[in-house]
Amino acid sequence: RAIKEKHTERELLLEDQRVSKVAEEYLRENPSILEKVDECPICLEPIFDVDGAVVSLCCGKQTCKDCLQQWYAVNDTCVLCREGVPRESEVLGILLTKAAAGTAWAQCCLGSKYYHGLSGLAADKRKAESLYRKAVDQGYSIAQCHLGRLERARDNGSEACQLFEDAASQGHMNALGRVAAYYCGDEEDEVKSARLFAVSAKLQKTDPFPLVNLGYLFALGEGGLQQSDERSMYYLKLAIEENLLHPGCMVYYASALQKSAMMYYPDNEIVPSGCNSFPEALFWYRRASADSVGAE
Repeated sequence: RAIKEKHTERELLLEDQRVSKVAEEYLRENPSILEKVDECPICLEPIFDVDGAVVSLCCGKQTCKDCLQQWYAVNDTCVLCREGVPRESEVLGILLTKAAAGTAWAQCCLGSKYYHGLSGLAADKRKAESLYRKAVDQGYSIAQCHLGRLERARDNGSEACQLFEDAASQGHMNALGRVAAYYCGDEEDEVKSARLFAVSAKLQKTDPFPLVNLGYLFALGEGGLQQSDERSMYYLKLAIEENLLHPGCMVYYASALQKSAMMYYPDNEIVPSGCNSFPEALFWYRRASADSVGAE
């Protein structure tokens, strides 16, 4: 068990160093991203994890969610414009007024309200898309990502990819993970895809999509990555912990658990107590099977 843990620890340390280097190289190759990306006014770090940030409804600026929670614990005004935090009953009126005036962030936020039927609005996806497009016309990255998801759902791959690329070029690393999915086919594209998944996984933590894809790539030894059950299992477990319970993800995770146990303990009858991962592998196989049947 000690040997197994030591080997796994080394593998994951090497993987962390690898993705850190890949992300640093990507930002060096694309210096305009650091010029365009929003900066948290509290921690002063670039906001690459846009889906995990909060847009202030007074001025439209983005702030890290954790930073903002700490700020509001002792303050009741915006960290930037010093306006009072609007009450829930005031939010819709603010968004309607600012959206009508052509404010991109307000159009995007109002579009999301219509899309999900929030703040007393009836769900209206056409209205939501119209507002997203108005914000996209002004180059607003969050709206580009939202509209990209709508185009992807319609199987408009080229339009979706372009929108995700436009968002990623402004530092929206959640969108970069979606761009990576459109690179497939020959070996060179698969290597690029694996690289973009690594950058997205390193610079944002909200979207588990890059995690599960890195898990698949390591499991299969594709995308220029050497096959590694330890690294595959690491990424798939992170994805599962983020509630990405896709049957395919669960099957690959279970397979990695099974292969890991068989590698170190070929005879599962003498696996030491606390080291037997076969029951956990069986659990995820059964869970994936049940979810697949339920989806039919």
